[in-house]
Amino acid sequence: MRRFPAPVTRSATRWRSLAGAAALALGACTPRPAIPTIPVVVIRDTVTLPATPPPTTTPPRPAVPDTAAFPEALLAPAVRVGLVVDSQRVEVGSTGAFTVLTQDGRTVASVPAGGTATFSGSGGTISLTTRQASGAGGPGGAGLPAPLVVRSADPHGTLLVRGAPYRGEMLVQRGPRGGLTLVNRLDMENYLLGVVPREIGRFELDIYEAIKAQAVAARTYAVAYQGRRSAQGFDVFATVEDQVYGGVAGENAVVNRAVRETAGEILAYEGRPISAYYHSTCAGYTAAIEEVWNNAPVPYLRAVRDVDPRTGEAYDRSSRLYQWTERWTQEQLVSVLNRTLADSLRGRRIGEIRDMRLLERTPSGRVRAMRIDTDAGSFTVGKDRVRWILTPARGGTLNSSKFDVQLARSGGRVTEIVATGGGWGHGIGMCQIGAMGRARAGQDYRTILRAYYQGAELQDLY
Repeated sequence: MRRFPAPVTRSATRWRSLAGAAALALGACTPRPAIPTIPVVVIRDTVTLPATPPPTTTPPRPAVPDTAAFPEALLAPAVRVGLVVDSQRVEVGSTGAFTVLTQDGRTVASVPAGGTATFSGSGGTISLTTRQASGAGGPGGAGLPAPLVVRSADPHGTLLVRGAPYRGEMLVQRGPRGGLTLVNRLDMENYLLGVVPREIGRFELDIYEAIKAQAVAARTYAVAYQGRRSAQGFDVFATVEDQVYGGVAGENAVVNRAVRETAGEILAYEGRPISAYYHSTCAGYTAAIEEVWNNAPVPYLRAVRDVDPRTGEAYDRSSRLYQWTERWTQEQLVSVLNRTLADSLRGRRIGEIRDMRLLERTPSGRVRAMRIDTDAGSFTVGKDRVRWILTPARGGTLNSSKFDVQLARSGGRVTEIVATGGGWGHGIGMCQIGAMGRARAGQDYRTILRAYYQGAELQDLY
């Protein structure tokens, strides 16, 4: 018996709900105009999130789908992903033949299967050198106008960047600091095929509803932030600065099914897409946005107690970073603070840490304010910034701002600093490991999303 709700029926008008979306669909053989921004988001067909269903012992087990791209008839908006930003040189290849065109559709070069196109340039123009699979040179050019479009001869083909395959097409354009920026332009749903596997990280069928929740959150994030980085010539980075995007190489059949079953669905609040932040592990309590960043409160980004009422255990208890410990010697943390507090030190140097005290916590248990006393002065830090101040000696950032500090002393001098905490990430919005725990407890993706983004509605964008 099917234990999760059937997909919402979408009328034919749903696929036409974004004006101009057809012009953005991939695979068209005619030249494409410059990418428009989408300042207004049209939303259709509100779906009321259901009440939490009773727990089930048998999780949903969908059939494993194929891994084909979405049909071109799916009128999803285009997404521009910054793959390489401000580089002196970028190279694009393909397993099949591809074409380099100017923005107005004039063919600059046709490259056979296995060949490459290398772009370089300065000022407002680009130089192109092509090479065939045999190593022989091919057609190229100098003084070409930016941007240039690289398109596979096969509408369903992929292009290679640094050896990795990507759907859609590539734009070679001027970067904000004078270099070249390589942008992957593709439709929203095919973009998600390369995002969701990288963000959710696990593909077991017992967490299938969590994967669907991740697909909706990632789609909502991309829609809400479309045009956010327009000054750099794209919408989102392909890294943790926005959402990790790996192209075709990271695609997974189970994830593809989850993306398809939620196609076009986003979360909205008062008719607008929400800022659908998410993170790995909340250690049983997510954070309100104002606890972490210097933002005003947001109704749907509140602190949520993420505990199974049947067991009293956190839904994300299975995370390897549900609890963690970080240690520094006096010398190690002095070295760290001289780097991370450099702006506040103003040329001074810390030689000794004398004390560290937690002054205030947030309602979800995170550090709101913490005082560090040194021979170079006292410093008060807190919120998410503390993760970039107390960086581990090995590098990176502190796992979360939810921790306690203990000091070991010898003869009154601090010799070791120990942080004992829980969670991984900023803690705002959906807890990914918590969502997995909820899925295993029998919750469907709508219920999971309602739990983490309280007050938001699941709606059809297209």
